[in-house]
Order: sequence, then structure tokens, then C-alpha cells
Amino acid sequence: MLEANGLISLSKFKTHALTRVTGAIKNQFGCIPGPLKAEFHARMSNVELFSQMLVDLNLLLKPRLYIMDGIMAMQGNGPRNGEPFPMHVLLFSTDPAALDATVSRMINLDSDLVPPLKWAQKWGLGNIQDIEILGDPVEDFIAPDFDANRSPISTTAAPGKMEWLMKRWVIPRPVIDEETCTRCGNCVKICPAEPKAVGFFQGNHNSPPSYQYDRCIRCYCCQETCPHDAITVTVPPLGRMIHHS
Repeated sequence: MLEANGLISLSKFKTHALTRVTGAIKNQFGCIPGPLKAEFHARMSNVELFSQMLVDLNLLLKPRLYIMDGIMAMQGNGPRNGEPFPMHVLLFSTDPAALDATVSRMINLDSDLVPPLKWAQKWGLGNIQDIEILGDPVEDFIAPDFDANRSPISTTAAPGKMEWLMKRWVIPRPVIDEETCTRCGNCVKICPAEPKAVGFFQGNHNSPPSYQYDRCIRCYCCQETCPHDAITVTVPPLGRMIHHS
């Protein structure tokens, strides 16, 4: 990528379990070679570190133009298993932060809940304030009923016993639907945690894999790569109480 004369980034308008939206900033993660993707998730095991890496990557690659296809967007259990949502837009910008902030505005998602936007603003990747909109008025495309994760709960936990309690009862976690699961084992293969957080721990491949949440780093790679929409990210009971209080 560094040897190219110029880079144009073409992304899709979609939700994402970890970063809330997978937009212009996150699209450059596709430039990371496949085997390194899992390693990056393991090394940057919370959403803040991962988001910093995404901003760093954009500062290194410096795409000339960012294009987002939002003609048919994806809501819900993105970035792979969500539901189609017609947004009827094509978005263009030389500023990835401005583009992602505009997407957040269109789906009624507070930009403060999109960690890459925070670090993009801090580290000079782009601007999320005073955005100039050209073309059709953005107000014509606002979709307040777009299904996105608007929970303020962080995926970062405190160390020690508090970390165990947060992971078990507060922080959103991947959950397998036993009826939908085909036992293909993709989630086990992709899990970057060491030792693995999801597996056939009982040695029985006739039953779905299960989680050991104290090992789970909440990268949601399993949810992202499940080919059968059998994994969703769910907030535990205490987390739901905190969110609604």
C-alpha cells in the first residue's frame, strides 16, 4: 500500500459490534494482512487501543479520498450478519472523521460513542465539528429508527477481581444461539485470545461451542466472522440495569 501512487478508500455503511460503525476510518484495517488481524485484536484488546491503531493506520496510509456506499446499508448485528436498511446515499470526503461523524448523525448515534472518532479528533486525522455538507441536505436522510448500539457501556474493564466482575456482569459479550449454530467451528478458529475464549471445551462437537468469558477480550471477531448469524453481542443483566438507570 505504501508503494501506491494514491489510495482511495471505498467502505460500506454498516454497524459494528466493537466500534459501533465500520466506516471510513475502520476501512483501512483491510490493508492489514489476514494473519495479522487476529494478532492486532489480541495485542490491542480493548476498543480504545484498537481505535488508536485505526487512527494511526489512516495517518500512515493517508488515503486521498474516502467513499462510502450507503445505498443499501446494514443495521443490527453487523458487520456481517445485520439486516439491510435502505439509506439511499453515496458519501464522499477527504476527511474520514467528518464522514463517519456524518454517518453517526444520520443514524442518531452520538459520535462520542464511536471511539475512532474521539482519537481521530485528538490526533489530527480529521474534524468532527463544523462539517460542511455539499449536495443533498443531510436532514433528508436521517434515520432515527436505524438499529445501532447506542449503549454507553465501555468494553474496557478495571484490573483484577473488578475485571472479572465487569466481564461477567456488565460488559457486552458474544452469545451463541444454539438452534442457529451449525458447529462449524469458525468462531473457535478466529478467536485471538490465548488460551481461547470460545471452544468445544467438553470435547463434544455435537454441541455448540461455549465461552469462558474470563478469557474473552471482547474483540467480537467470533460474531463478525460467524457465517450463520448464530452469534450476537448481548449486554449482561447488570449492564442493562446500569444502562437504563
